[in-house]
Amino acid sequence: MNALSKLLLCLSAIFFCSDLKGANPAEAKTIGRTIREMPDLSSFLQLLEKTGIGSTLSENTSASYSVFAPTDDAFGKLPKGTVERLLDPRNDDRLEEVFGFHVKEVSEAPIFIEKYSLLRMTTRQFVGINYRNGTIGDARFLGEVIPCSNGVIYLIDKVLTPTTDDLFQRLQKDGRFTIFTKAITASRQGKLFQNMHSLYTTFAPTDEAFRKLPPEALKSLFLPENDERLEDIIKHHITEQVYAYGKSSGNRRSLGVSDLTPFSAFGQQLNYKLLGKNATIDGAKIIETDIPCANGIIHVIDSVILPSESSLLELIENQKRFSTLARLLKETGLDLPLASSRNTFTIFAPVNEAWEEEPYKSLIKKLDDSGTETLYGVLARHVIVGKHVSENPKPYNKLRTIHGAPIYLTQGEAKSKISGIRILESDTEAFNGLVNAIGSVIKDPMELPEKDITTVDAILFVQKSLQESSELYDKGEYEASWRNYISRGNEFLTKYSQFISSGQSNKLRNVIFDDQPVAQLAAEAWTSRNAFRDLLRELEQREDRIVDSYLMQLPQKARFGR
Repeated sequence: MNALSKLLLCLSAIFFCSDLKGANPAEAKTIGRTIREMPDLSSFLQLLEKTGIGSTLSENTSASYSVFAPTDDAFGKLPKGTVERLLDPRNDDRLEEVFGFHVKEVSEAPIFIEKYSLLRMTTRQFVGINYRNGTIGDARFLGEVIPCSNGVIYLIDKVLTPTTDDLFQRLQKDGRFTIFTKAITASRQGKLFQNMHSLYTTFAPTDEAFRKLPPEALKSLFLPENDERLEDIIKHHITEQVYAYGKSSGNRRSLGVSDLTPFSAFGQQLNYKLLGKNATIDGAKIIETDIPCANGIIHVIDSVILPSESSLLELIENQKRFSTLARLLKETGLDLPLASSRNTFTIFAPVNEAWEEEPYKSLIKKLDDSGTETLYGVLARHVIVGKHVSENPKPYNKLRTIHGAPIYLTQGEAKSKISGIRILESDTEAFNGLVNAIGSVIKDPMELPEKDITTVDAILFVQKSLQESSELYDKGEYEASWRNYISRGNEFLTKYSQFISSGQSNKLRNVIFDDQPVAQLAAEAWTSRNAFRDLLRELEQREDRIVDSYLMQLPQKARFGR
């Protein structure tokens, strides 16, 4: 479908919905009534008339739906008697499930639906979709898209079959995961993968992935004395909730979204990275994505991901590029907390070359008592309490180091920086924290105290934000405009939130939350612009009150004309 056709379809859908508001619902051209008028959908119509949701599609004009309707030819591909069995009253539940698996809540025009890789249907099950390639599940789109008063109909060439396989059953039937399923059974974690009361994402290593392990190491995993280690490894390959690779409907957020990091059932983070077209999870390459199951989805990976058994100190000591840092940590006593399991830390670790720069090179040469204290201060501004993921952070984050100074974690153009220094390698995980390699030592400028920041500073910041994003919007770069509002909004809340009301603060947070809209177009940027405009008004009113209060304290003569 070309761009013009998509645009015309969207306009048609808008006009249908507009007409509906003033039309008699009994006369509206709903999805159900449209299907009744299409001879090549007679088999699908039989199912529609026997289901509860079918009645909704025919009569309800207060909600909207996307229906993926198999043609009669599609039903003809099914084994003989399938439709008759579905229509048997004894199979009503299965009929509702099969029909509902062809219906998605909310009407989605092609220009929106092509953004998804996973749809959640009214049955709460997932189906894979690639509209640009013309596929949904194992069916293909037939090209014709029909707008209706309460949604849209897409014609497809096969009947979609909702899977009843849980994650474990799907892995067993695939054939590529015999070692993984054997390990799941041996670790007694089958119930976790078969649990139908929650949704999960499994990162499934193939048999080839397991064979990358040293033969003796692979064999030892199944020895009785290593039961706990095997259980930890299996739990590290599954996380609760659905994390799609692409965009997913049903309010599900995807891998790689800012400030979103899955935690495995083992309890450690699963760190996602995208390098060019190659996506990895904890260093394992994701080679196939978004395989739907009854209780979640599967991503196929090419390596086994092992939960970390090393401490932060061990990670640093085991890499030659951190040899200077390791020595300095020992000299200042910071090595002890980084080896402990009592607390977690994030360390931004300068590589050896960074310490060759002045004044640090001279400081290291003069390691007497006073030099050690100074050096401790330098190192302390690279360490933060807790785990702070650097690969997919919010665009602007103010972090406090262990000696109280602020450092700033930012992201722009898919690059993360800490206080302006690019992070060379991010989120290497230890059992007690994360290591991020950086190429320079973080400087420690004395900032303007927050109490000396004024409302005028906040006003100028918002004005600049509006100007930058408006210029992008005027160029037609709507997504860039919206994302600039997100970045500037996060920075504003970090620096100037004390100048605005809690209501305005919450409004701004809602606007800058990346909820992954499938159409990151003008509406997103415009909504953000309105929020920033309201923000500016509140700040200007606050400043006016401050000025008025000041003037009222002056002699009356000085206030003349105010």
